[in-house]
Amino acid sequence: MVSDPDSARSAAPQTPLRPALVPVATEQLLYGADPMKGIVAVERTGPTQVSVYRRPGAEGETRAVADDRLRPWLLAARAEPWAALRDRPAIEPLAGDHPLRYLVEFANWPAFLEASRAGTQAGETFFRLRSPVEQYLVASGRTLFKGMVFEDLRRLQLDIETLGLDPNDPASRIVAAALRCGEEAVFLSLETSEGDLIARIGEWILHADPDVIEGHNIFNFDLPFLARRAAMCGLPLAWGRDGSELRIGEGRQRFKAGALSLPYAPAWIVGRHVVDSYQQIQRYDIAGRLGSYALKPVIAALFPDREREVIPGDQIRAVWERGDLTRLEAYNLADVEDVDALSRLTLPTEFYQTQLIPRSFQSVATGGPGEKINDLMLRAYLSAGHSVPTAQAPRPYAGGHAELLAVGSFSPVVKCDIESLYPSIMITERIRAEADVLDAALPMLVDLTRRRLDAKARARSSVAKERGLWEGLQASYKVLINSFYGYMGYGQALFNDYDAAERVTVAGQRIIKDVVRALQERGGTPIEVDTDGVYFVPPPEVDGAEDEERFVTTVGRSLPAGIRLAHDGRFAAMLSLRLKTYALLDHDGAVTLKGSSLRNRRMERCFRVFLQDAARGFLLDDRDGVRDRYFALGESLRERRVPIAEITQWSLINVETLAKQPRLKRLIDRLPGNSWPGERVEVYERQDGELALVTEYANDESVPFLLRRLRDCAERFRDLFPREADFDAFFPPLSTRTDLAAARSQAATEQLGLFA
Repeated sequence: MVSDPDSARSAAPQTPLRPALVPVATEQLLYGADPMKGIVAVERTGPTQVSVYRRPGAEGETRAVADDRLRPWLLAARAEPWAALRDRPAIEPLAGDHPLRYLVEFANWPAFLEASRAGTQAGETFFRLRSPVEQYLVASGRTLFKGMVFEDLRRLQLDIETLGLDPNDPASRIVAAALRCGEEAVFLSLETSEGDLIARIGEWILHADPDVIEGHNIFNFDLPFLARRAAMCGLPLAWGRDGSELRIGEGRQRFKAGALSLPYAPAWIVGRHVVDSYQQIQRYDIAGRLGSYALKPVIAALFPDREREVIPGDQIRAVWERGDLTRLEAYNLADVEDVDALSRLTLPTEFYQTQLIPRSFQSVATGGPGEKINDLMLRAYLSAGHSVPTAQAPRPYAGGHAELLAVGSFSPVVKCDIESLYPSIMITERIRAEADVLDAALPMLVDLTRRRLDAKARARSSVAKERGLWEGLQASYKVLINSFYGYMGYGQALFNDYDAAERVTVAGQRIIKDVVRALQERGGTPIEVDTDGVYFVPPPEVDGAEDEERFVTTVGRSLPAGIRLAHDGRFAAMLSLRLKTYALLDHDGAVTLKGSSLRNRRMERCFRVFLQDAARGFLLDDRDGVRDRYFALGESLRERRVPIAEITQWSLINVETLAKQPRLKRLIDRLPGNSWPGERVEVYERQDGELALVTEYANDESVPFLLRRLRDCAERFRDLFPREADFDAFFPPLSTRTDLAAARSQAATEQLGLFA
């Protein structure tokens, strides 16, 4: 990149400076400056333009409005290098003293890309949004879905049935597909050729003309599988609203769900959004209540009364070859009905966020919270013509206060929780990033909090569709409210501030410790503290839900103004094992396990069941039952009476797992053509210590390995025993040579006196 100070000086004044430091209405900060309603998608359609797809009226027809101008831009610390470019951009100086002081606008998208590459190579300090859609929305002040409610979206669910998991295997044909859009659904099966079936799938999608295409694991399975099989048949998947083809990303992207960052293979369809209910249910289940995110277990957990046809995956081929299309149709259609149910539960939060954030719906549904607040802050500063800071270098800082105060079984138990602790501290103590000189963040945070309280109140007094609207709004506001604190400690945030973030966490530590002291002073017994919540045993005179509510309200009166303590749950019993590792017994008898050591989804199913049953036994003081389950499972494992499906693990094939698991890599290496990134394989350990696929099972599982795994599971309960010898007596190590009858008898004798 060439530097030419003289040309820079002559270029700088060519665009008049925008009015700076003009107060921006909070409504505009949150929703942008452009009131256009009904936009369902924006796509770059050329080097200088975008197409805006809009649902213009009650007739529901979706069409592209006249193409709008795209002026790609970036923010730069210096004007000179950009002014010296061959295709000279427009350079506008911005007000204020932040490092990114120049708005550089390019004539077209290729010029922007070329300049970005040159700037990177030259080591220039600059910031750019890589998505042209994001750039357009930030600059224009527009957002998607204004004036719409979630039910206005035209959503299509897709699920395919195949005869194998490897799309490169000629025998792994697609034999059926179910599609659903609103009240209309169709089951398509293989009649003449696979190519014909794929073509009919595309025709139905174009007929339905959806805004969103949904599926469970659609990114890692359905879409890449369809794309590969279509290519083998020489067919284009021309599903775009402009007639363009489905595009599968070459690399892997990361999906953020709480602390998790999960890989997936992205896919794009022009004019439409792709949303994966497998991802969304993980973001929805931030509390970790679900034991599995596979479609059938999720539906069974969330909709226990739903009855549906079920065909195990390894039986699809047999059902197809028998010609039992009636059963396959019922199963396939049930899958898309389930995806619709999950999307109705999880997607309104993302939908209503998209009304505020200058991003596509698909980008909001897959992106992390820091990126979303970044866009809001960027839009606010650019709309005021103000310069923008660069991100601070990350540094460690104090986190939330977590403390284990008691181990054992307790009853009854109440949880109290400080509502939106960190955002409340930011508002009451006026804590914001030092670089936020326009004070944009706090007004947004205050207004979102007000909107959320209003939406919660309206939801309580509403019914049916209207209630769903307010529930979706309040949930989306809650997610964004809780993101403002995390944004200050986000490494890629333009307005991050680790000193400010630390002031918030230190204040949070002080407040939650005050809650613990207030509980103790009033006769409560705190068990565990975690950032903004406390599990405790209420004093004896507190009896029932109403008394608990009054007690928590009384404790909350000791807290600073603006900090609200709420009753957040009541339980028949709690089994406290380690910090953030416990089991809860609801008053209706359900047991919930918390902590990765108790609910590892990669763990073999028989051991997950054992942990659930053992926790229930300790909660109910049924020590004999816990001991008997331990020995019964050990005996079944030793005699190979446990079904293979109960002793397998699922592994995801990607670069990371293969690097960390050499046995898995050896398994994949000996199965040429049977793996690809993103595939999940079900494996078990053989007698020789190697891994094998469940389809290779020959009554050859490693019994010593499984017995060690059982003992490892029992280790989760070690802290319940006052002495190590007591634990060893209750859960003795088992081997293929152990006299189980004698060991069980000895354990029954020696456990007398334990837990006294």
